[in-house]
Amino acid sequence: MSAPAATDAGSAPARILPGTTGQSRRKMRVPTPSLLGTLEFKIYYVICVVTIANMIHTMYQASSPKRPEYAGYKGELSEGWMFGRKIDLSDGQWDTFRSHLPAFTGVMLLYVALNWAFRLVVVRRVSGGFLASPTKVKGFLPTLWLPFLFATAFAIGLSGVSSVFILAIAGGNYLLAKRMGGHRWAPAVFWAYNMAVLFANEYYRGYQFGHMSPSLAWLDEWRGVLRRWDVTFNITMLRMVSFAMDYHWRVRQEEEASVQRIDALVANPKTEKDRVENSCFAQDYCFANYWAYLLYPPLYLTGPIITFNNFISQMRYPSPSVSVKCTVLYGVRLLVSALLMELILHTVYCVAISKWGHWETFSVYEISLFGYMRLSFIWLKLLIIWRFARFWAMADGLDTVENMRRCMSNNYSLQQFWRDWHCSYNKWIVRYVYIPLGGRKTSTWNTFVVFTFVALWHDLTMRLLQWAWIIALLFMPEGLATWYFNRPRWTRKPYFRLLCSLGGTVNIVAMMIANLVGFGDEGVDKMLAKIFSREGFAFLAVVYVILNMYLQVIFEWREFEYRKEYAAANKDSSTQQWEMADAAPSAPAASQARGGSDSPTLVKRQHRAG
Repeated sequence: MSAPAATDAGSAPARILPGTTGQSRRKMRVPTPSLLGTLEFKIYYVICVVTIANMIHTMYQASSPKRPEYAGYKGELSEGWMFGRKIDLSDGQWDTFRSHLPAFTGVMLLYVALNWAFRLVVVRRVSGGFLASPTKVKGFLPTLWLPFLFATAFAIGLSGVSSVFILAIAGGNYLLAKRMGGHRWAPAVFWAYNMAVLFANEYYRGYQFGHMSPSLAWLDEWRGVLRRWDVTFNITMLRMVSFAMDYHWRVRQEEEASVQRIDALVANPKTEKDRVENSCFAQDYCFANYWAYLLYPPLYLTGPIITFNNFISQMRYPSPSVSVKCTVLYGVRLLVSALLMELILHTVYCVAISKWGHWETFSVYEISLFGYMRLSFIWLKLLIIWRFARFWAMADGLDTVENMRRCMSNNYSLQQFWRDWHCSYNKWIVRYVYIPLGGRKTSTWNTFVVFTFVALWHDLTMRLLQWAWIIALLFMPEGLATWYFNRPRWTRKPYFRLLCSLGGTVNIVAMMIANLVGFGDEGVDKMLAKIFSREGFAFLAVVYVILNMYLQVIFEWREFEYRKEYAAANKDSSTQQWEMADAAPSAPAASQARGGSDSPTLVKRQHRAG
């Protein structure tokens, strides 16, 4: 689930202090004084702590085996290992991931160990020149030799003979990209092909040889471990579009600048933005690299999404942000998240109760808490699955985006929420959908197109389409409020943060309703009907007040984060200015260092519709 939440360049512009270089970048504002130690906020702390403690106690008691409702949903529970209680494994996706976790871990450990050994022994001996000068090799990269072979074996092990369908679909996309890349209508053709694949996969349920010919029906018995390969193919489809569009933009660039000028940008990328936006060598868009990219083992089934340009760039120049220490600490965070999930599923049976759907005997307060925990479960489930994949990619030396950058409960803005939920998908949408359709210039209707695609990409159901259009509609009042109130005559008022919390609370309630409609269980209509009944009016009024207090704490925490960012930027700016003063070259030398009029310049941005 994601949405456009970035500037037309694909990411927010970097902010710098007055007096530093980069005049086109907007200046950082001076942070406001801290309110964390004031009496007002001490009252907020007490109320928040008491409320959260009561929420935990209420959900635990509502999930007690002593409650009369327990008999209705206990069949959904499994034997647990904590506190003598059962565990709620009624969510099919989580149950499948959890039960196959040892096997996935073993396969990923084998892959990472083999790939590191291959790099240290084979690549270093056979292609030492590539390691010394990575730009000398164009085409099938030595660092992808083993991933190509392992990925092929991995796909066959998962999908069996159905791998033929994956190869045929991927091959069709590759041929279209190579044949149509650079043409005006190429993006439309790529999108038509890939959307048709999604619909066909769903309609034919992954295809069967027996439907093609009765004599081939015996092949359907060899469909591998993952018999419904089409269920996870949506992730592969995103990579297929990325390859086709990145190659298309590379061909278009050659019409506007020399090949030498474009290739000069490949060497030594400085930032993730460089890796994403700078095209690879033309020879790098070969089938071997494409196949290894599509089926890269750590990210194949779940993501995070990484663009083709970024992937190939890191195979040539490994990202310096990935280190042993960073990877180990990330693994610890993954382990803590998994233990937290086990604790929740042993103590709060929110999934089983939501699937059961009988809310008659639960109070409005209990129903609201189960709705909140249902969404929290989805967030934590996806966080663990994506962190597991990202951890093994990091262990292999590949840096990808953290998909869940903030806790679900640490959001009050619709736009910020979708920026931080499935972040890599959001970046993919911005680059390949939102900006080619016009970006902010066409955001009024562009947002509806984006969310319609998001819904269809997740599942071909009317319920998700309704969710998508609700979310798109919610963007309009937030955008209007931001446009109207984000002016000095409002922002300088002492009560401005109170206005923000009033609107933010409405956003939170609206987002919870929309996501319960889209991703809740069948009984969600009864749940919402009881919450918004006459009985629930007083409860909602109290919730609205408490959420306003909670948002004041969130606002101040965000400002605390900004103060650290401001201080770091100020320190870096001062250090940079001292270094520039100590080693300032003469004017001619400085001009030559910058490349003068003969230095290669960035070619026009690839983010174009055609």
